[in-house]
Amino acid sequence: MQDRVPVQEADLETLSSSAVQPGNSAGLGAYGDLEAFSDLDLDDLAIAAASLCRTPIALVSILDGDQLWFSARVGTDQTYGALENSGCAAVIARRAPVVITDMMADPETRRNSLVCGAPGLRFYAGYPLFTAENEIFGTLCVVDLQKRPQGLSQREHDGLAALARQTMRLMELRRETIAQERRLAAQQLRRKRVAREARQAEAERRQAREKYALHQAAGAAGGVGIYEYDLVSGDITVSPEVCRIIGMPVTEVVTAPQWAQRVHEDDKARIPLLSELLDGSAPLKLEYRIVRDDDRKERWVLRQGVLDRDATGRPVRLIGTLQDITPEKNATSRLTTLLAVEDALRAATTRRQALTEACELLGRRLEVQRVGFAAITMRDEVFTIDHGWCSPDVPPISGVFTFQTFRRTSNFLRSGAVLILDDLSNPSWMEEEQEACRALGVEAQIIVPKMDHGELTGCLFVHSATPRDWTLDETSFIRTGSDRIFTALDEWEAEARQEIVNHEILHRLKNTLSIVQSLAHQGFRNVDDQGPLATFTSRLVALSAAHDLLMRRNWQSTDLASLVRGVLTPLGVEERVEVSGPFLKLGPDTATSFSMALHELATNAVKYGALSVPDGKVSLSWTITGAEAVMTLKWRETGGPPVTAPKRTGFGVRLLRSGLGRHGKTELHYASTGLCADLTAPTLSLATL
Repeated sequence: MQDRVPVQEADLETLSSSAVQPGNSAGLGAYGDLEAFSDLDLDDLAIAAASLCRTPIALVSILDGDQLWFSARVGTDQTYGALENSGCAAVIARRAPVVITDMMADPETRRNSLVCGAPGLRFYAGYPLFTAENEIFGTLCVVDLQKRPQGLSQREHDGLAALARQTMRLMELRRETIAQERRLAAQQLRRKRVAREARQAEAERRQAREKYALHQAAGAAGGVGIYEYDLVSGDITVSPEVCRIIGMPVTEVVTAPQWAQRVHEDDKARIPLLSELLDGSAPLKLEYRIVRDDDRKERWVLRQGVLDRDATGRPVRLIGTLQDITPEKNATSRLTTLLAVEDALRAATTRRQALTEACELLGRRLEVQRVGFAAITMRDEVFTIDHGWCSPDVPPISGVFTFQTFRRTSNFLRSGAVLILDDLSNPSWMEEEQEACRALGVEAQIIVPKMDHGELTGCLFVHSATPRDWTLDETSFIRTGSDRIFTALDEWEAEARQEIVNHEILHRLKNTLSIVQSLAHQGFRNVDDQGPLATFTSRLVALSAAHDLLMRRNWQSTDLASLVRGVLTPLGVEERVEVSGPFLKLGPDTATSFSMALHELATNAVKYGALSVPDGKVSLSWTITGAEAVMTLKWRETGGPPVTAPKRTGFGVRLLRSGLGRHGKTELHYASTGLCADLTAPTLSLATL
């Protein structure tokens, strides 16, 4: 059995000038595709190899994965062959020339189907093809159908090695050619791209110039289009600006019916008839809505014009201007809505009423499906929705929702930023909340967080059942409305907390007055005359009544009429005192002084004056006069017993004369018909003290 015949080391040195690593093989990327190496020059090299070695078959094989592609071949039409069990596999594995004298005797090649079967290959001699990078690229080999125990002669070895080198040089030249072709192709592509970009830049510059010119023209005209309506033919000649306003392609003429089609359905009745234009009864200045052709959006326009008449005075043309006034209309409408929201919040008597009315105003103005407020508890991580508004075709929502259900939204709102979502389907980060949102009928929304000292405490939400491109004006409007609602809610909460505090203070004050009254009873227990005790107790009651009024108004102020009722009602004489006078505000200190003075007058009348007899009456009135707004209060008793001036000035008289303090004045007259008391003071001091 013949073995593989080794080749001299000198032959290897002629093929590779430096050592290479076993197993390396060159790819075809740098050489192009396989078809690039099929040419007559390679075929000539294969023919020369077959002639030199006197074999019927010669191949230039290129390694292609686990196969060999025969780029040049003599004696066979086969273009591909398997690398496994081939003679070339040994060359590539050893990275050295290999001669197999009998392929049937070789343990590897004898399993090759071309050896053990037809055509029955027997002899093989192959030289490796190295790239300039010392990587195996393929082989140059000769094959015979007969065994050759003698192998190759030295002349055949040298010749085959030279042909292998020439084959690889030809391959390298082809690689350089391909690389050059690629560079040229890349340069051409770059030139084409640069030219295309230049053309695009020029087109953009031209478009920018045209757009700039158009903007300049529109700015010069104030965004106003010009039209001329021929009342005879019905044709309307329009400027490009008119076409832009109504969203139609630029044209010169539209007909009256075509124009009428663009008028909003609800405003068509406002458009004057031709007969009204002809008889001069039609308004020449008119505001109405149109529906644009291109985007089907509603716009407000202002149409103004003058009638052009013929020689007989008959109108023949309406010439005028058309202006888009939608921004002005929207701004006015938003301002009106915000004022209405403030009025609703101010006039509401309950927190629920305030939220419901304010949310409804916002929702109807924005034409959305739902607006509401949710209180947020960070400790429990829940939204609580209890108040809001929704359109009739949308079910209301209420109850408690967890942060987990709306985790993304919750995390976003914690930062204090406003969530603006045009389309639920667009942002990928909202995918996990899409099902929960669509269950509520939400496709677009804006949520404004309510922050208190850096903590999220609530949010105002605006829901749309369809995707919506929120404008900057709409977003600003919602934020402004939210600020007003949040401020009102803070005031409601502050008032609620203050009311709790006031109740507690009033409770403690009454307890204190009760203790004082108890002490007085104990002090007068062994005194025969209990009159002073009764007087003292009634004065405590009057003081308590004044405090009740002030507490109900957060200890800020009260009014005189309410104070009079509070003093007279406990005495049971309110029906016998005729009270009249304008509204008069009283400060906390003044209210206390007034209550004591009025109580003294009323109890004195019950004991000794007009109210001590069945037919006696009292008139209590006050007026405000003069540039300095001076209040004058008159107490007049009639129908009672005769009155005389007291011989001794007691505490009650001193209390009445001290009256309203240093800013006031009190005069007492003991007339025969009954006691008369006049109290005067500037209203400014009464309201501020």
